[in-house]
Amino acid sequence: MTSEILRARFFARLSGAEVQLDPALSGSENMRRDIALAEQLIQSSSERLLIRFYMWEPWCISLGANQSEDDIDQERACTDGIELVRRPTGGRAILHARELTYALALRLQDGLSHAHVYRFWHEWLCRALSRILCTTELVYARSQPDFPLLLQRAPTRWLCFASSARYELHWRGRKLLGSAQRLYGDVLLQHGSLLVGQGHERLPYYLRGCPDPERLAHFLRQRSATCSDIASHPITAQFLAFEITEELRQLSETTIE
Repeated sequence: MTSEILRARFFARLSGAEVQLDPALSGSENMRRDIALAEQLIQSSSERLLIRFYMWEPWCISLGANQSEDDIDQERACTDGIELVRRPTGGRAILHARELTYALALRLQDGLSHAHVYRFWHEWLCRALSRILCTTELVYARSQPDFPLLLQRAPTRWLCFASSARYELHWRGRKLLGSAQRLYGDVLLQHGSLLVGQGHERLPYYLRGCPDPERLAHFLRQRSATCSDIASHPITAQFLAFEITEELRQLSETTIE
């Protein structure tokens, strides 16, 4: 089956997506609601595609499903009012600060695999954000030249935004969006962090045994970009959630026509 056919099938389902906009919530509540999206499909035969956009209050560090809690100085995080949670998906640690997070759930069928969803969602989101942020320099990475190397090194191997996987979004070579997945049988849960402003780069200060957090924080700032960087002025997660939802509505209208 050709990539064009599979892309068209995914976009047809995306055009009918049910979108939920949530306020800023705690890390534990956000993870509960993400898992609930997948459970809605697991417990039914629904073919719906569900999308949830949300934020975090207070700031929160999330660990990948298989990442050790010993990587994080939990006492310092607690002192600074930062929650620690574990994501149901894989990936590495993220400090959720000024960002817009999405969760997407759907049943895999009609030849669509988890890899197709990962690619086609990022492809669509790249186009939508390019229009919203008025840029021609946003791309989704077709290769990952430094990902294996940085994934093996400490402490960069602990940090999601230290390197980019294939099809994640870049602006001028800097990572803007990180995503991860989990399969529950034929139901896929995918979520990702879209950087809106600074704050995420402070994660090294909460890594246990990090020899030079200031230097690593500087490295993260160099390796990542925010939507406010691209727009050249501060923007909010609420603004982005509304605009992306509007892009989805327009996709639906185009498909119907």
